Amino acid sequence: MNKKYNEIEVLEKTIEWFESQLQPHDCGWMHTTIDGLKHRIQFINNELNEHLPNQSWAEGYREWKKNHCPHN
Repeated sequence: MNKKYNEIEVLEKTIEWFESQLQPHDCGWMHTTIDGLKHRIQFINNELNEHLPNQSWAEGYREWKKNHCPHN
């Protein structure tokens, strides 16, 4: 199996763990972490499909976060 697929699997399991730890308050950093992990998965999928972005990972994450994070 490709190393990238293993990385995605680990990231998805990490997201599941963080989601299971969420509480009604004081967990904004966990939401941010989850969002960052989801963006990394998207970035890896783009690499696997050879749809490489024209922007850096950080630029893409800021744009993605602005559009997908309800707590911003």
